[in-house]
Amino acid sequence: DGNLVEGVLIPTATRMTACVSSQVGCSLTCKFCATGRMDRIRNLDAAEIYDQVAMIRKQSEDHYQIPLSNIVYMGMGEPLHNLENVLDSIDILTHPHGFNISHRKITVSTSGLVPQMLELGRRSKVNLAVSLNATTDELRNEIMPVNRRYNLKALLDGCKQYELGPGRRITFEYVMLKGLNDSRQDAQRI
Repeated sequence: DGNLVEGVLIPTATRMTACVSSQVGCSLTCKFCATGRMDRIRNLDAAEIYDQVAMIRKQSEDHYQIPLSNIVYMGMGEPLHNLENVLDSIDILTHPHGFNISHRKITVSTSGLVPQMLELGRRSKVNLAVSLNATTDELRNEIMPVNRRYNLKALLDGCKQYELGPGRRITFEYVMLKGLNDSRQDAQRI
């Protein structure tokens, strides 16, 4: 349909990670995110998400001769605004006839859609990453408008309820913005 979708290979010394998108654009308008300046055009279907992984996997094998080891849903869009297609793509990617990737090697990132986050935990055993980026509701409301609906207390309560498997943990993501969320007080609150 002419829409560009971001899918990126992230090579490191110990792993090859596919960073995939779940939407074309995003509707959350986070102030620090370039995708947040775009309108959400549409959700990607499970096959489109799978295709990103397939293309990135080929790039990993062709250019680095190293197999793809991890998948992160951290590209364009809020994955939990497209929960059904994300779950379907995870089912395909983890299936023995798909890429047979372990749930432990897949991480879904969210800005904090608490009900959908809890549903993800009930229906899949992937890892969860939460885009925190502020230590007060006042600042988080400003830079991440989703906080007006699911404030820090609701988000952290949701994290406590998230169904984690043995040996798993939630990752908190924090983009440091000079002069906004990088004070000693922010560090102490974290």
